[in-house]
Amino acid sequence: MKKYIASLIILFGIIVLLIINYRTPFFQQDGGGWSVGYGESNTYPENINVKENQVYSIESLKKQNDSTVFLADPFFVKEKDTFYLFFEHKKTKNNGDIGLMTSVDGKKYQYRGTVLTQKFHLSYPQVFKYKNNFYMIPESKQANAILLYKAHHFPFDWKVCDTLLKNVRLKDPSIYLSDSLNILATSDDKLNLYIYQADSLFGKWKLHKKTIALRGTEARPGGRFFADKKGLILPVQNCTNGYGCGLSLYRFSFKDGSYSTARIAPFFLKGNKDIKEFSAGMHQLDVQRIDNNKYYYVYDGNRLNSDSKKLNIYGPLKWTYVDLKNWILNR
Repeated sequence: MKKYIASLIILFGIIVLLIINYRTPFFQQDGGGWSVGYGESNTYPENINVKENQVYSIESLKKQNDSTVFLADPFFVKEKDTFYLFFEHKKTKNNGDIGLMTSVDGKKYQYRGTVLTQKFHLSYPQVFKYKNNFYMIPESKQANAILLYKAHHFPFDWKVCDTLLKNVRLKDPSIYLSDSLNILATSDDKLNLYIYQADSLFGKWKLHKKTIALRGTEARPGGRFFADKKGLILPVQNCTNGYGCGLSLYRFSFKDGSYSTARIAPFFLKGNKDIKEFSAGMHQLDVQRIDNNKYYYVYDGNRLNSDSKKLNIYGPLKWTYVDLKNWILNR
């Protein structure tokens, strides 16, 4: 009897390990530094062929700033005839800063330097125009708050003008503002994606009554909300093969004070072995309509350091536990 029970336990353990290894492999690829890519299309981008687009690589930025470790989390705004591309600029032994590149044609970019630096780490610089002023909501998790910055001499001279959320350690806040809907999507370290709402940008931001939108290995924003003919879409990071391996698209449908979510494009962006800079994975996307007949988009990705893989035990165990818990809670 004891041997039978022991055999069942071993069999159960093997099954669990196989599930874990399928969902999030123990052996994960050896990813390196990040780069930025960009492109355009005359119609809404149902898919993006990154092989046809241009890349601003680590090497390109190193020529301008030799302390560069990577550039990631790109967001852009187009003002008049200029593209302003803001990004997380990680430099040797420093916290992340917010860097800037500009272009007059959306094809050739010039590095313009650092536009925002703090004593804490900054990333994910979502920049947007609101009532004729430019604002930025970067990730400021280490400040225990979600901070709102205003440009006093755009694209430079950014200063904190408001604190949207206090005493929180949240990642990658993505905001959407309109006359009828104002929401903020952001995630915590426990793989939960929360939705906040307010009556305006400067209103009081509160958790939505349906607090958590997504849980598990796809529960971290990966770019700006954008709209197609059917409504709102949020890029969401996919971490099943480790951090930064891919990006999926989720539709958010708000109605009668609540909302629903649907995964509409699994791995919309993912690693491509044919592109050195994005051979390991991709995790950020910003799509905007820049005129009546054209869309422009920026994204990032990282490269493989080698063909070897690293052993990662903690990640698969953690993510599988979270996914299993969420499956039980949502039944």
